[in-house]
Amino acid sequence: MAETILSVVAEEILGKLISVATEQISLAWGFKGELTKLRDSLTTIQAVLAAAERRQMRDEVVRLWLQRLKDVAYDADDVLDEFAYDILRRKVEIRNQMKRKVCFFFSFSNPIVFRLKMANKIKTIHELLEKINHEANSYGLARVSPKLEIIPNPKTDSFLDHSEVVGRGHRVSQIVDLLTGATKKQLSVISIVGMAGLGKTTLAKKVYNDERVKRHFDRTLWVCVSNNFDDQRILSEILEVVNPTLNKLENKDAILVHLQKELQGKKYLLVLDDVWSEDLIKWDTLRSCLLGINSNMGNIIIITTRKDKVAKIMETLPRCDLEKLSDDECWSIIKKRVSCNEITPDLEVIGREIAKKCGGVPLVARVLGGTMSCKKEKSEWLTIQNNKVWNSPLDDYGILPILKLSFDHLYPLSLKSCFTYCAIFPEDYKMKKEELIQYWMAEGFLQLSPGRSVMEDIGNEYFNILLANSLFQDIERDNYGDIVSCKMHDCVRDLALSISKGETLHLDGNLGDGIDESHIRRLSLISNGQTTPTISLSREGMGGLRTFFSIHANIGDKLLNLKCVRALTLFGECIVELPKSIDRLRRLRLLRIIRTNVKELPKSLTKLYNLQTLILKDCYLLNELPKDLQNLISLRHIDIDHQFIKQLPINMRQLTCLQTLPFFVVGQYTGGRIEEMGYLSQLRGKLSIYNLEHVRDKEEAKSAKLSEKKGVNKLGFHWNSQREGTINDEDVLEGLQPHPCLQSLKIENFQGEKFPSWILGKNSSGGLFLWDHLLEIFLKNCNKCEQIPTLGHLSHLKVLEIEGMNNVTCIGTEFYGSYSGEGSSNSRSDNGRNAMFRALEKLVLKRMPKLVEWKDAMEPTTTTRGTVFPSLKKLVIEDCDQLISAPCHFPALEQLRINNIKSTAFKNISSNLTTLTDLRIWRVSELSCLPEQLLQNNASLMDLDIWYCADLESILPHEDVWAFCTSLRSIYIYGCEKLSYLPTGLHTLQSLETLGVSSCPNLRAFPSIQGVSSLRSLTISCGVEVLPTGLQSCTSLSELDITSCPNLISIPDLGELHSLSSLTIRDCRKLTRLPGGLSECLKTLEIGWFCEELDAFPSLSSIQHLHASLEELRLYGWAKLNSLPDEIQHFTALVYLLICDFNGIKALPEWLGNLSSLQTLQLGGNDNLMEMPTVQAMRRLTKLKKLYIFCCPELKERCAKEKGTEWSKIAHIPYIEIDWDVIKDETF
Repeated sequence: MAETILSVVAEEILGKLISVATEQISLAWGFKGELTKLRDSLTTIQAVLAAAERRQMRDEVVRLWLQRLKDVAYDADDVLDEFAYDILRRKVEIRNQMKRKVCFFFSFSNPIVFRLKMANKIKTIHELLEKINHEANSYGLARVSPKLEIIPNPKTDSFLDHSEVVGRGHRVSQIVDLLTGATKKQLSVISIVGMAGLGKTTLAKKVYNDERVKRHFDRTLWVCVSNNFDDQRILSEILEVVNPTLNKLENKDAILVHLQKELQGKKYLLVLDDVWSEDLIKWDTLRSCLLGINSNMGNIIIITTRKDKVAKIMETLPRCDLEKLSDDECWSIIKKRVSCNEITPDLEVIGREIAKKCGGVPLVARVLGGTMSCKKEKSEWLTIQNNKVWNSPLDDYGILPILKLSFDHLYPLSLKSCFTYCAIFPEDYKMKKEELIQYWMAEGFLQLSPGRSVMEDIGNEYFNILLANSLFQDIERDNYGDIVSCKMHDCVRDLALSISKGETLHLDGNLGDGIDESHIRRLSLISNGQTTPTISLSREGMGGLRTFFSIHANIGDKLLNLKCVRALTLFGECIVELPKSIDRLRRLRLLRIIRTNVKELPKSLTKLYNLQTLILKDCYLLNELPKDLQNLISLRHIDIDHQFIKQLPINMRQLTCLQTLPFFVVGQYTGGRIEEMGYLSQLRGKLSIYNLEHVRDKEEAKSAKLSEKKGVNKLGFHWNSQREGTINDEDVLEGLQPHPCLQSLKIENFQGEKFPSWILGKNSSGGLFLWDHLLEIFLKNCNKCEQIPTLGHLSHLKVLEIEGMNNVTCIGTEFYGSYSGEGSSNSRSDNGRNAMFRALEKLVLKRMPKLVEWKDAMEPTTTTRGTVFPSLKKLVIEDCDQLISAPCHFPALEQLRINNIKSTAFKNISSNLTTLTDLRIWRVSELSCLPEQLLQNNASLMDLDIWYCADLESILPHEDVWAFCTSLRSIYIYGCEKLSYLPTGLHTLQSLETLGVSSCPNLRAFPSIQGVSSLRSLTISCGVEVLPTGLQSCTSLSELDITSCPNLISIPDLGELHSLSSLTIRDCRKLTRLPGGLSECLKTLEIGWFCEELDAFPSLSSIQHLHASLEELRLYGWAKLNSLPDEIQHFTALVYLLICDFNGIKALPEWLGNLSSLQTLQLGGNDNLMEMPTVQAMRRLTKLKKLYIFCCPELKERCAKEKGTEWSKIAHIPYIEIDWDVIKDETF
């Protein structure tokens, strides 16, 4: 199948070269004749490609001829590209008035010398083409006129979100029942087994997103495994899901520690998608890690695999052997894909026959349906039905020839190149749409033609065609509904790889045998950060590379050998600088520098006149761009981080091709003022403008010509928060009127008293226009505004966030607007005429300290209430502490977050709510109990949080309050000092999983929790004397936290809590002993600060049986204790130990060296501690990686680096931190 790419690439390049050569003939001086001959040779050879395509599969001579033709075509492309570069160079030099003639005569830049060289190169290419043309004649390849390529109109992609799984409904139900019923084992495995394309991943996703599954598991996790079954990589990806903010960790132990913190006490579902490895040892290693992370019962793994042996190794529950679909089900898939066309009876007969040939494989049906959607004629459907490819067996390998049918029907040829290019990306890679189009553009696949003048628009068409043909899937959309990323099914990627074999190479080891480096055009080089795969990047070997990905591989100046490279991606901290002569890569069109330690860009980068895309992301050491950036006159996209690069070079106006510019910083001097923006007429996407205080007046603001920039859909206006001088913000903002197609608007630190007229839909000439596309508005720190603008008329507005408007005292009826006048978009239909904020889904009001009143929407002259906030789902009000009244109609509200307002406003807001699922109340003053109707009317309420309500005495005075909200999953009450009563009847909450009452000292009695079998986490920190009855019946309980209960005298044995994995008993000053009967599932134990009259820490004999299972132990002592419990020395499974507030201890015991598994030791608040165990004992702690010492003044002095008396005992530990100063760090 790889032979296909030869003719495709050859024909595609030839077509482009003929176009380019024709265009450049008029520009050439001194070698027009050679260019004309080259064009004629290319045209002659193009005519025989169709015959060569047919014969190459059976004729090796023709295949080799095509390979030679392709190589020469690439060479010709490079030569013409060199000529194009010289034209751009001269354009820049003329513009910059660089006329040093003597210097030019003796340099490569000298026009005479250059043209002589170009003429010779073109003559050489022409001679090679003449030879190839002669060979074509000798092979008898017939000549035909090339057909006109017609790009089909891209189909709508609304049907591409595959929410329905055809024919798998019963399977989904079976697996969900199995998942929710399997609770007796700590870790169970279900396997979904089937051949390629049968829908294993789709089925797993359907199960994964099922509401019952979401309710049953605390966390759901997804990892694509593929061929690389590496336990550390899988664990790292899991950690990335549970804590995305955490920096990537390289140390496996550190990953496990963090995972344990995140998942301890939580029941999880983990999907391992596309597993291939049959290595039992690898699976056992991963399984052991997962068992160590979480000891809960009921954790489950779903694996999807093609291989029966993989399933047998891993599964513990009945497997799901995925059957093929019926012919009718395959037809239903095809029918959905072609539903945009009329299906005549004749076409249906043919379609059903094609469906039979799909062999019950949904991927085949989906891809063919996409191809057939572009075909309207009966003959075209018959061509697919009668194709010889159906003779192939339909197994894992036979699928590829059938999928290739879709590839064969892709037009134009450049679209085929775009598809095969995707083979460069790793399996399961999330391809960002804009990024992908930029790569295609860099490779030259997006050629302009009459009526199609923007390459990015052509790329967007191509993307949609591939999506409509199901060659892309798993799309993700942004807040505006636009597609931002997609993936390729592994079978489709295999197709792309098989077609581009010989041109595309993924290398994460040494170069294999039998690979001809000279033909490789796209290389992905992946290193583990320590060793780089062995490969020659010499000019002779891989000098023809056009795309190069370097992932954690620093190849230094070898980059300069890649003279033909068009797209270059450098990723990883190991990359600290770019070659100073990077301008030698003259054909470079895309440069991506991601997450590197590069501090500055070489000055020569500004001579890359072909550069179209420059991406600099997460390079935190890089804080400026080259000053001559304006010389990059082909630049179309700059994507950089404003948090690192604060200022742009001057004269940005000269980059007239620029489409992407994430921010512009207004300067005070010529070349940096806002008028530069006026020349950038092609801008699209997101744009933030900073330092607007430097704009003089309205007229200068108008020079940015924002009202003409239709492509800019997300706009931010930012003034400096700390500034002096004249405030002219109102005038400036009036002049910054955006285009009506704007989707998102942010205004920050605006110091005017009123907002511009254009925000009300009035243009500068007094006319009206509609914000029909505006979806988001963010108003932040507009401190002097006394009134929020009228926004209720914005019929598509979904998000409105208002923060820091310090002078607003009232949100009045003008906020909603009137719907009787002309110019309102809602006046178009009777249904919407009275709807205000009809599309708004999220409303945030924050930091408005003077806001007293928020009025309901009421027409000034009537008493009729219009429909208000009909779609609002989330309302957040924070730090509006003077607010006493608010609206009371939010018919669709699901999430309510209240923080620091008065109870009267809260009662208004909540009085008519019936749809709440999430309620969080913080610091509501004068609230003695919740409004009675709040819990009674919201049966769907799942999460209830109440924090720091100082006047709260009870939830509700009724006993049967919980009977109204049986959907509750979580109740947490914190810092309510007057709370003295909790309603009984918790047993009615059969979905309750988390219950916590903390820092509520007046709560003396806790209601019974008998029968709350779903409870997994219980936190009690209050004035109770005894724990709630029924505790032993909570057999699902995995986390129990009893803290700061000063009246608690004893804790009963906990022998029935078989799922308990984490137990905290701390700061209960009347306790004298520990509970017994603890389960061996216990992994984490935190105890201490008990009765200070005790001379010794309570005996640990009741937990002695945990010596081989307990992994984390935190001990808190008190002043008179001068020893540790001896039983600790037997806990050999401990990986973490904290010893805190044992003020009487002067030396740690020698037996500490027995803790052979210990990885982290923390010592804190031990005032008199002076000595560590002996060197010999410390050396026995072979796994100890980290030592923390804080608030131990005596020990701190003795552990001073190199000079302290105790330093020799700890010097071997990789990581040492003393009083929050890192003394040593050798962990990486």
